[in-house]
Amino acid sequence: MRSIERILTLAVIVAVLGLAAAQTTLTVWMHDHPPRVPVDEELIAEFMAENPDIQVNYEVIPVADFDLRLYTAVAAGRGPDLFNQATFALGQFRAAGALAPLDVEAAGFGSREDFLAAYSTGAEGAVFDGTPYGIPTELSIYACYSNDELWEAAGLSPAEDFPTTWEEMIDVAETLTVRDDDGNPVQRGFDFNWTSPIFVWLQFNPMVTQLGGQLIDEDEFEATIDTPEVARVMRYWSDWVNEHRLGGPQYTGSRDAFLAGELATDCSFGNWGVPQMEDAGVDYSIHPVPRWSDAVNDNGFDKYGYYYLVNAYADEDVQEAAWKLAGFLAQHPDRYFEEAGLFQPRVEFVESEAFQQNEIMPVFFEEMEKSFFSPRIPGFNEVADGIARARDRVLGGAPVEETLERADSDVQGTLDRARREAERQ
Repeated sequence: MRSIERILTLAVIVAVLGLAAAQTTLTVWMHDHPPRVPVDEELIAEFMAENPDIQVNYEVIPVADFDLRLYTAVAAGRGPDLFNQATFALGQFRAAGALAPLDVEAAGFGSREDFLAAYSTGAEGAVFDGTPYGIPTELSIYACYSNDELWEAAGLSPAEDFPTTWEEMIDVAETLTVRDDDGNPVQRGFDFNWTSPIFVWLQFNPMVTQLGGQLIDEDEFEATIDTPEVARVMRYWSDWVNEHRLGGPQYTGSRDAFLAGELATDCSFGNWGVPQMEDAGVDYSIHPVPRWSDAVNDNGFDKYGYYYLVNAYADEDVQEAAWKLAGFLAQHPDRYFEEAGLFQPRVEFVESEAFQQNEIMPVFFEEMEKSFFSPRIPGFNEVADGIARARDRVLGGAPVEETLERADSDVQGTLDRARREAERQ
C-alpha cells in the first residue's frame, strides 16, 4: 500500500514539475496610470486563468522613472518582454532593433490586413515599412478648450466666434486679453504651450504640416527646417510674443493658467482634460484647432499613441505569449475608456452606442482621423530641444532665415548621431 501511495505521490510531483517546466514566464512593464492599473490586474488574472501555461509578472513603474529604466534595460538586451510606450520613442527602439514585429496570429487578428481593419485610426502609428510593431493602448490628440465664462465676459460666443484660422486667432485673442496699465496681459486670450520642447512637435510641427511642410523627413531621416513653411510658422510665434504681446514663455504655462481662470483658451488638453476642467470649476466647450486660411493639409495638432510592444531580445516562445496577452487586453476598449479614460480606437467600440453618444469625443475623434503623428525618429527629444532653441533665438530677435539655416545643420547632426548610437545598441 505504502509503495503505491509513494508512486502516486511521485507521479503528482512529476506532473507538477512538468507543468512548471512547461510554463512560460512573461514580464510586463507599464507606466503608472492609477485608473488603468486595476483594469490591467483584473484582465491579466483572467488571462492567466484561461492560459495556465503562461505566468505573467506585472510591474507598474512611476512615470518619472519609466523611460530611463526602459531604455537602459532594453539597450542592455534585457528589460521586459511586453511593455507600453509612445510614438515619441518608437524611432529609437526600432533603430536599435529592439521591437519584435507583431505576431498577428498570436494576438488573435489572423492577418496584417485584419489587424489594420480592426482600428478606425491609430494603428498606423506603430507601422514601419508596412510591418506593424505594436497594438494601440491609447490614442490622443489636443483640441481647444474655451473658458466660456471669460469669452462671454468679453462679448464673444464660443459657439459662434471661435476662430477657424490662425489669422483670425490673433484678433480673437486680443479681444479676450485683459491688460494692466503697462499693456501687459493679466488675462491672456490664448497662448501656446511653452513649458516643454515636446510642444515643438505637438503644436509647432503640425502648423508647418498644415502648410505642406515638415520639420523632419522621417523616411529620408533628414532635417527640413530651413524652408518657407517653417519660417512662416516661426514668424507667427515670434509675432505672437513680440509684436502682438499676447503671450510667451515668460507667463504661467498654458494648462495651469487655463485651469486657474487666467487664460481664456488653451489647445494643449486631450479628452483626458475633462476631469481637470470639472475639478477646477471651469465652464468649458471644446473646438477644433485652427488651420491656416490657405492650408494645404486639413490637420489639427499632431496625434500621439501608446502601444503594446514586444522586446525583440525575448525568446520566441515568450514573444508569442506576449503578443497573446497584448491581443487579449486589446479586446476590452470599452473598459479602458470607461474606467481609465484611455481611448483605444477599435472599430466595434467607435461604432458602439456608448461612444457615439459621448458628449466630448466626436471633436477629438474627427481631429484624429485628419491629423498626423510626429516624426518617429531616434533622438526625438534632442531634436525637439534643438528646434526649441532656434525658436527662442528668433523670439530674442535673431533673423529667421539665418537661424533656420543654422538649426537645419545642427539638427541634422543630432539626427545622424542619434541614429548611429541607436544602431550600436
